[in-house]
Amino acid sequence: MKVSGKKKKSKKKLVIGVGILAVAAVAGANICGSRNAAENAVPQIEVVKAVRDNVQQTVETSGMVVSEEQKTYFSPVNAKVDVADVKEGETVKAGTKLIEFDQKDLEREEKKAELNVKSGKLDMQNTLNKSAEAVQKQQNAQGNAASLKQQVAAQEDYIANIKARISQANTNAQVAAAQEEARKQADATAAQAARAEAVQKAYAAAQKKYQNETLPAYQTQLNTLADEMNQAQTTYNQTETDYQMAFQTWSSEQSDENAAALDVAESARNDAQIAYQNAKSAYEDYKTQKPAAPAMNDVNSGSVSDGNEADSIFSDSAETVTNNGSDTTVTADTSALEAELEKAGNTLAELQSRLSSQQAVAESDPSAVTAEEKEKMEITNNLSELDQMSAQELVEAAKKGITADFNGVITKVSVVEGAMTALGTELFTLQNTDKINVNINVSKYDYDKLKEGQSADIILAGKTYEGEVTSISHVATQNEKGASLISADVRIKNPDADIFLGVDAKVTIHAEEADDVVVLPSEVVNIGKDGSFCYVIENGVITRRDITTGISSDDYVEVTAGIKEGEEVIRDLGSLEEGMQAEAALYESADNGSQSNLTDAEEGA
Repeated sequence: MKVSGKKKKSKKKLVIGVGILAVAAVAGANICGSRNAAENAVPQIEVVKAVRDNVQQTVETSGMVVSEEQKTYFSPVNAKVDVADVKEGETVKAGTKLIEFDQKDLEREEKKAELNVKSGKLDMQNTLNKSAEAVQKQQNAQGNAASLKQQVAAQEDYIANIKARISQANTNAQVAAAQEEARKQADATAAQAARAEAVQKAYAAAQKKYQNETLPAYQTQLNTLADEMNQAQTTYNQTETDYQMAFQTWSSEQSDENAAALDVAESARNDAQIAYQNAKSAYEDYKTQKPAAPAMNDVNSGSVSDGNEADSIFSDSAETVTNNGSDTTVTADTSALEAELEKAGNTLAELQSRLSSQQAVAESDPSAVTAEEKEKMEITNNLSELDQMSAQELVEAAKKGITADFNGVITKVSVVEGAMTALGTELFTLQNTDKINVNINVSKYDYDKLKEGQSADIILAGKTYEGEVTSISHVATQNEKGASLISADVRIKNPDADIFLGVDAKVTIHAEEADDVVVLPSEVVNIGKDGSFCYVIENGVITRRDITTGISSDDYVEVTAGIKEGEEVIRDLGSLEEGMQAEAALYESADNGSQSNLTDAEEGA
């Protein structure tokens, strides 16, 4: 893709300007003059003039020729294809019959639709009969369930009586054991009190040892590490100061002696920094190791001891509690009652199973057809009758065959003569040859130049067609190199029989145009982070000039502000820089001749 601009060339004859003559004069003077005069000479630099002219921007690219409209044809019936007058790549006229179906198959489709209607009516009657049977079965189950509920209730009362007799016997046996259990519980309470007293003594001793021994020892060591860290930091700060002074001395005088002193200071600073980091790490690590104060739970579990007989007290108390806390279970001889209870439970389980079965039938949905469902089935049958009518209409349409809806070319064929096709089977695809586009892709740097409605020239097989930009995609895609592209469609206004789909075409889009504006060659315009600029000579000094640009192309840039018509702009700084003195010499172009500052009268002379 190429974006270009065209500039109208000047008709007047251009001659070498005064600046070029000045260059020759200075060159002669330099040959004849002394070396000192040559060194003091002001350098000359090539300049070009800003002129007023017309600039037109075009976007040149290529794309693929595609149809704007296509249609895929499908089979309207289940039938055999008698005639398939379709061939990929073949052009057809609108109204041409392309597909014909076997008439016998079409008649079978009509019969099938009729049978579907009859089948739907039979299905409805069968569903109504089954619904009536299910309703009668449910009513019978409801009567049986009521009788079984009474039997289950009586059996549950009988079982409850047996359980009450067993419970009373066990209660009497437990009364005798209750008094013995009360005595053992009193002994356990006394043991618990003794243990609690011992725990309090052990906890007080552990707290004293922590405050008087453990914590002071830890704090002393922590203070020592803190002093070492502070001393290391002081040393590091001093070495940092020495390094900065050595660096300043070396910066003032970069001698070998000062460089060696700087290396020594830097090494000392690095060593001091490592020492400080090590001391700081030791202090921070030890700071996290502060011993925890003893807790009552630790003493109670026996993990903390004050060194006296508390541990043995804990052990004795625990053993006493264990022995006194044992359960004493006393049961009566109820084996006969248990056997009677088991037999009654089996009878109850059988009654409950029969009740559950009958209730399931009584409470389940009998699948009875409601008025709404019956109405729905009637609607379904009506729909089947309508489908029969639709099938008949499709068959009638299929008897006429399938014809082309527009002039076009067949691009895909999915059917052959003699093949059986089902309803909805894809047959072929036809693309319109009266509506042709060229699908193009432009880079993210040029898509903003495109607008719908712009005119275009399309070259296809050596023939030029008029075109128009009809659509621009708002979603970018990426090519194989990962570059972002924007697609657009250019419609061919006057397509003819010489156009082939799928081939490449060259496209020139006529974008923006600016008439009678100030322009500069694109090579003299620079782009910085703050905008566009160029260099000029002001009072004999190279000076940067900020400018505002309009439309641009590969060759020219429109200047809307910053440079006026006739002003000279430096073409290339070369080895010179902004702020240097220089003299202007007009640039001599190979194709347009030399730019000149002579008036028309001078040229005529």
